[in-house]
Amino acid sequence: MMGSRRIPTVLATVAVLAGCGGHEGPVRKVAPAEVHVRIERLDQDLFHPTEEEEANLSLKLYAQYGEFFRVYVEDVLQAAALDDPRLPMILRQFTNDPDWRSVQLHADSVLGDMAAEEEGFNEAFGRLKVFFPDSLVPRIVAFNSGFNFGILPTDSVLGFGVEWFVGQDSPVVQYLPPELFPQYRKDRMRPAMLVPSVVKGWLQVHYTRDTRGEDLLENLIAIGKVMALLDALLPGTDATLKFAFTPAQLKWCEDHEFNIWRDIVAKELLYSKDPKVVDRFMNDGPFTTGFPRESPGHIGEWIGYRMVDSYLRAHPEVTFAELFAMHDPQAILKTYKPR
Repeated sequence: MMGSRRIPTVLATVAVLAGCGGHEGPVRKVAPAEVHVRIERLDQDLFHPTEEEEANLSLKLYAQYGEFFRVYVEDVLQAAALDDPRLPMILRQFTNDPDWRSVQLHADSVLGDMAAEEEGFNEAFGRLKVFFPDSLVPRIVAFNSGFNFGILPTDSVLGFGVEWFVGQDSPVVQYLPPELFPQYRKDRMRPAMLVPSVVKGWLQVHYTRDTRGEDLLENLIAIGKVMALLDALLPGTDATLKFAFTPAQLKWCEDHEFNIWRDIVAKELLYSKDPKVVDRFMNDGPFTTGFPRESPGHIGEWIGYRMVDSYLRAHPEVTFAELFAMHDPQAILKTYKPR
């Protein structure tokens, strides 16, 4: 992969945004606490070092970014082990490759200094501090993954690949092979998707329990909690960005909410533990199998959000901490009255 003159032919890993919506807006509106989030630019530090830095760049970046740099070179780029003497040479091959250098220059141009994104992260994690006072505010690091990883949350660092947010119409994105990067994914590679996608990635890792092997209802509720929290963290963000839906797809969901729910109930899918059933509703795609092509993929995240949102509106006294501590999906289910 490293040093290749073309886009890699391995499907990249990216946390694709699905989010929250409805007509009324988020149910928990709070002013953010003051936090100090800064987007650190590993991408630019690697691609644009000074002459002085170039000689010992790997050591400098490891000193600056710690274990996250090890994860970056070993797992994201799959370049070499951190202590491999070949690593500096391999990284130079990557950053001097004309294609990857063009990708980075395009990201530099489109995203600029990311001041607006930095403000968005401060607001989101400031609100998270209000809802969960003991929550960790992650270190946020931008990197160039070579289209391998879009979002990479670790225990304390939230990393993201800048190349995934350079604009769906950019030559960089249009060059990606359509059999591995279908158009619906390319359409999401916009700067406006950066903050909601990255924040959602953090919530999915740190605020979602493992629901593998559980029924569809448990999966809907678990992701619905995350979506309700995302909605509250980014109340001013357009619902289509939180969903990663087109406006037409969001409207289709709102217009057909009752029919979607009726289909789930009539086919007795709610308590199914069949992975194929769960995947049908939770996995991404150009549309959800079994529904019209006007439907979006991962429609279960929207249904889950609607269920949790209904519960929160019926119980305004319930905090997010209490919501996430709940383990009885029936309590949430019985407040859901799809229209």
